[in-house]
Amino acid sequence: MSIASSSQPLLTITMAAAILPQLIIAFGITLALLLVAWKRSQRTIALFTFFILFMALLANISLLSQPVIQVTQLLKVDGYATFAFNLILISALSVLRMSHCFLKMSLEVHDEYYLLLLLLVLGAGVLVVSDHFASLFLGFELLSISLVGLVGYHRGNQYSVESGFKYLILSATASSFMLLGIAFIYSVVGDMSFNATLSSELFEQGLGLFFQLGLLLFVSGIAFKLSIAPFHFWTPDVYQGSPTPVTLLMATISKIAMFVVLLKCIIAQRYLLLENFQIFLISFAVISMLLGNIMALKQQNLKRLLAYSSIAHMGYLLIVIIVTSEQSLEFTWQSSLFYLAAYTVANLSIFLVISLIQQHNIRSGKQEDITLLDLKGLFWRAPSYGFLMILGVLSLAGIPLTMGFIGKFYILSQATIANAWWLIAILIIGSGIGLAYYLPMIFKVFSNVVVTSPEDKKIKSHFIEQTLIYSLITLGLVLGILPDMVNQLIRY
Repeated sequence: MSIASSSQPLLTITMAAAILPQLIIAFGITLALLLVAWKRSQRTIALFTFFILFMALLANISLLSQPVIQVTQLLKVDGYATFAFNLILISALSVLRMSHCFLKMSLEVHDEYYLLLLLLVLGAGVLVVSDHFASLFLGFELLSISLVGLVGYHRGNQYSVESGFKYLILSATASSFMLLGIAFIYSVVGDMSFNATLSSELFEQGLGLFFQLGLLLFVSGIAFKLSIAPFHFWTPDVYQGSPTPVTLLMATISKIAMFVVLLKCIIAQRYLLLENFQIFLISFAVISMLLGNIMALKQQNLKRLLAYSSIAHMGYLLIVIIVTSEQSLEFTWQSSLFYLAAYTVANLSIFLVISLIQQHNIRSGKQEDITLLDLKGLFWRAPSYGFLMILGVLSLAGIPLTMGFIGKFYILSQATIANAWWLIAILIIGSGIGLAYYLPMIFKVFSNVVVTSPEDKKIKSHFIEQTLIYSLITLGLVLGILPDMVNQLIRY
């Protein structure tokens, strides 16, 4: 029997096809290294990176209708993971264009930047299909190490060294917490798979101090990446000090990958049956929703404002995990992934406009940091920029006829079913506070501007940027009005 089992292939063609997008990116990283050794050209490596990401996206889209496939004990490819990886690849393609424009302003060749970008996407791809603590930690480290290099990449920025050092130290600390937590969980459960069976006797005994401490350390490590309070202190400084495309990577790809793997892990191992763990998550959610919105009120720097906004939004998403139950797992996934899609589209829209304004300011000899004042009269100087910014901000604020409104509606619906009325009240209060800093952004975009120089009169952009702008406008409008187009793609 053992001889027969050992003769079976470890990786079948079906399994390889299920992880084909990740394999394309891994193979692309190897080819990129050879390409850099053969010819150092920023244009060549940028085009090659686009080709790899686009091929991975096509391969991943083809998996949307495929059944669930278990790829060894480490990876499990289902419809939820495939949809999440689509969001990651779309974000990466958008960031790639923004990065190329940002790097083109420097005289150096930046081959290593694109390699780090591919490594980050590969780490996120491993995370979303993880079904084992070993693959989770592998993807987590690959994502973290890539971000460490990217955060401090812009050496010319006065905050670059500070933000890079902060992220390096705190990311290493979070990784240590997570690894120790996994070790404690394994010491009790005896299995590192997400689907490890826990006996009823263990639940009755409360699973012991080691398990609860391990769970606390494990979730703390993930909470760092998600910028959930009280593990949020690095977020505003690192958001501000990082290059704008890298800030977008942290706001989208990192958040999507970490939240999906957290949700998979919690649902698979029934951690929500522990009352102490529910209290733990509830405290995280409440603090994040209130603190994120309150701290954003006094921010003038746009990237710092969006950092605190992201803290609040991760607090909203935690409600989905808190109120989930065995009967509503499908709705839990649908609510989470739709909200992540809405959050991603809104952030892509806002950060694209910030990046384009930043490039214009640099060419005009102005400061790199983008503040609320830089939005003044944007609608009259560049109507497409202004409209995209307004659409993104309205979506984050949860205004009707936007994706953000539908996403919050799903969260409220699930919380209502669970009778979590006080969590609903805090979400509404937090959203109300959020309007106090979202609306001034819109007012600034529509305000009159005094033209002091020809450079201030109109902001110009490349054809590719214009295509991206109109694509995001169309996506935001259509999916806000017809959310079922997204829901049809979110299947197990």
